[in-house]
Amino acid sequence: MPAEPAVRQDHSAAARRFLADLAASAGREWSVRRRVWAVEGTEDGRVLAALDGVLAESWLPSGDLQWAVGDEEGGRQLIPAPDGASVWTNAERRGRLKAEGGWEVSAPRTARISVDTGQVLETLNPGTFTVLVAVGRRAVLRRLDGRRKLSQRLLMFDLDGPVKGPEAGPVNGPAVGHFDLFNHPFPVRRASRPYVLVGTVPDQPHQDKWVAALEADGTLRRLFPHSWVPEEHHFGGPAVEMGRSLVHAGAVYRHQGFPPGSAYVVRRSPDGSVEWQHRTDHRATALDTDGDTVYVAYNSGALTALDAGDGSVRWHTELKVDGAPTTALSLAVAPRGHLLIGTADGRILECPIRP
Repeated sequence: MPAEPAVRQDHSAAARRFLADLAASAGREWSVRRRVWAVEGTEDGRVLAALDGVLAESWLPSGDLQWAVGDEEGGRQLIPAPDGASVWTNAERRGRLKAEGGWEVSAPRTARISVDTGQVLETLNPGTFTVLVAVGRRAVLRRLDGRRKLSQRLLMFDLDGPVKGPEAGPVNGPAVGHFDLFNHPFPVRRASRPYVLVGTVPDQPHQDKWVAALEADGTLRRLFPHSWVPEEHHFGGPAVEMGRSLVHAGAVYRHQGFPPGSAYVVRRSPDGSVEWQHRTDHRATALDTDGDTVYVAYNSGALTALDAGDGSVRWHTELKVDGAPTTALSLAVAPRGHLLIGTADGRILECPIRP
């Protein structure tokens, strides 16, 4: 007899009912949670997060949800305001196929939210999805636009000042060229000034990238080449400022892809010289430091602590929750000294600085 495909029964509805009933028995409401893209800790022990379907949310030290702001796509970054009373976040927008044909994209969302109440205090619409960079009382919006040859400028605004729209809020900064999610990501934690990756070839902004800083007078100053090996092409990644140096992650891209050992975490001096580097097979998803140790999360599910002075491995572990492996997408050292980790399966973990 000819083989016939097996009929798979759909038990998803029953599974959802079971989970909802289980949560209700504990006095809670169950909902699907997905990728946690950003986490931040507050001085009083609360935890802020941005994740799929949620622009931002706040958890109390007791583990209870304080508030949540929903969104059709969800938040991607969290940038606390200097006074700690509010936080900026941004929401990505994807194209959707319309019933009558063609594509539609709803307006991107960049908002400031009260940390205490979850109230949306103000909202910006720069016209396209933007990447947030923040320093002190000033922040930078960098547009993410698919048109490679279109010259883009930074948008600058005060983090905790009144923002009523493009006329009263953001002003155009220096030209930085096109941004793509492979070459130009460079979110720098604990930064004393805004940092960006910019290319020097107008029609190919992914080539010959430099680490650049936005100065107080609004000018963009190139610091050093992103790749310390001239013939290598490096992809961007997360970073953290330590004193006068930068620790950043990335990967060396070759025509055949990413060979073993192509991913790295490196500490660079102000002139770009390499103080130390740590090579791996897997790319970093997030990193942060407490000043003595650099904590790095990888897309393999690994979590590694590196000595901030020489880059040596202090400890290494595979991230697991109740024995089940998971992957960290976001990581932060909380003010109270522990690690906050946001995972690909929607969890927020509080971990000691030593496994």
